[in-house]
Amino acid sequence: MASYPCAVFPEEIDPFVQSIRPYEIVDIGSKGWIEQHEVLQKLCQQAFIEASTKQEEIVKERLMLEGKIPLLIHELYSVLVWRTEVLSRLLALKDPDATFVLYSVIYHEANICSLLETVLYHRTSCEALDSSALDLIDYCAQAIGRLIGLLANGYNDLEDDPPPNELLNESTSEEVIRMGRGMDFRIGIKCLGVVSYLVEGLELLPLSAVTRLVRVHDFPCLIAEILHAKPWLRRNSEGIFEKYRNTSWLPAHGDAVLKVTETEAQTWFCLYRLLFNGELMRDYEINGYRYREIGKCVGLLNEQLLDQLPALIPLKQHLCTMQLTKENVSTGTTSTSLLLEELPEMREQLLRTARQIGWDQIVAKQRNIFIDLDDQDVLEMAKRINAAYNTDLLEKYTEQEEKRNKQSETDQSATKVCGNCGALAAKKCSRCLHVFYCSRDCQLQNWPDHKELCSQLK
Repeated sequence: MASYPCAVFPEEIDPFVQSIRPYEIVDIGSKGWIEQHEVLQKLCQQAFIEASTKQEEIVKERLMLEGKIPLLIHELYSVLVWRTEVLSRLLALKDPDATFVLYSVIYHEANICSLLETVLYHRTSCEALDSSALDLIDYCAQAIGRLIGLLANGYNDLEDDPPPNELLNESTSEEVIRMGRGMDFRIGIKCLGVVSYLVEGLELLPLSAVTRLVRVHDFPCLIAEILHAKPWLRRNSEGIFEKYRNTSWLPAHGDAVLKVTETEAQTWFCLYRLLFNGELMRDYEINGYRYREIGKCVGLLNEQLLDQLPALIPLKQHLCTMQLTKENVSTGTTSTSLLLEELPEMREQLLRTARQIGWDQIVAKQRNIFIDLDDQDVLEMAKRINAAYNTDLLEKYTEQEEKRNKQSETDQSATKVCGNCGALAAKKCSRCLHVFYCSRDCQLQNWPDHKELCSQLK
C-alpha cells in the first residue's frame, strides 16, 4: 500500500475545515485572517495532493459536509473588493515597508481559486454551491474579462521576466501592480476551469444560473474570445514557443506546440456544452455580433486539434451549419422564462458593510498591518508566510511529471524530422519557424496541407 506525505495530517483536516469563517474587508490582514490564510493554503495543498495521487479526497468531502464552499466564494470577493477599493488607497499613503505582506493578500485570492478548481471537478460539489453559484459565475466572468484585457494589452508578449536593472529601479507601487497583473492572469486561467465545471453541472445549479451565463455575461462570446486570444501559448524573447501548464510556462519544441493543454481542452468543451445545452440556448438570441464572434472559432478547429479532441467534431459541424444558415440563426427569445429571479448578493453585502465603517477608517486600521511595519512585525510575518507557502511537499508530486516533460521535450528537439516524408531534416519553414523539411521539394509538396497551420503558428 502506497503512503504519501501530506500537507495536513488526517486528524487536522476536520478542525481546519470547521475553523473557516467569513471575514469582512476591514479584517483582512488581522491575526485571525492570517491564521485562516495559512489554513486555506494548507488545505489547498492537501486537496491537490489527494486529487493528483488518486487518494480519497477528504478535504473536498469535509468542505461539502460542513457547508464551507460558499464561504470560499465569500473570501474571494472579500479580497477582490479589498484590491479594488483599499489597496490603491494604501499605496497612496507611502511605499510599504514589506511588499510580501501585500502580496500574501493578493495570493490568497489565487489560492482559493485553485482550491475551488480542485473541488468543483466533482459534480456533487456544484450542488453544494447552492445560491452562491450565482456569485461564482459573476466572479468568473469578471476574472475572464480581466484576462482578456491583459492579453489585449500584450501581456503574454511583454510580461517576460523583466531585466534585473528594471526590477532594481521599480518602485514599490509598480512592483505590487506587476504582481497583481500576474495574479490576474493566473486567476483568469483557473476560472476557465471553474466555469467549465459549472456548465457541466448546470442542472445542479439554481435556475437563475442560466440567466447569469447567457443573458447577463454572454459566456458563449466570452469563451470564444478566450479561444482566439490563446492565453496558454506565447513565444518568449528567444523566439521559442511556451505553453502554460500547472501555473508555469514550459518550453514547447516540435510537435509539443500543437499539443492541447488541459486548460485549452476545458475551454473548448465549455463552449461545446454551452452551445449544445437546449435550456441555455432557449434563453440565448444569436444576433449578428454573436454569430460573428462564435463563428470565428471554426478556423481554430483544425485537423491537429480534432485529432486530439475528436469529441469536438460535432461542434465544428454545428458552427459550419450556423455559417450556412446565418439568416435564420437566431435561436432565443427576448423574454425571460423566470418570473422571480435570484440575484448574487455577496459583493453588495461586503461593500455595504465596508461603507458603513468607512473606507478611511479601514485604511487607517490596515496602515499598521501593511504599510508601517516595524522590523519585528516583518520578521514574524515572513516566518508565518514562509511556513504556509512551503512548496517542498508539492514538488515531490510534480517532480516526476516535470522530468517526463523535459525528457519528451529533449527527445523532440534532438530529433527533427521532415514534415512531408519523415526523414531527418535540418531546414525549417521560414514563415512559421516550426515545421522542418529535408529538402525544398518536400516543402513544396507539403505546402497545401501545411498552409493553414503555418498561418496560425505565424
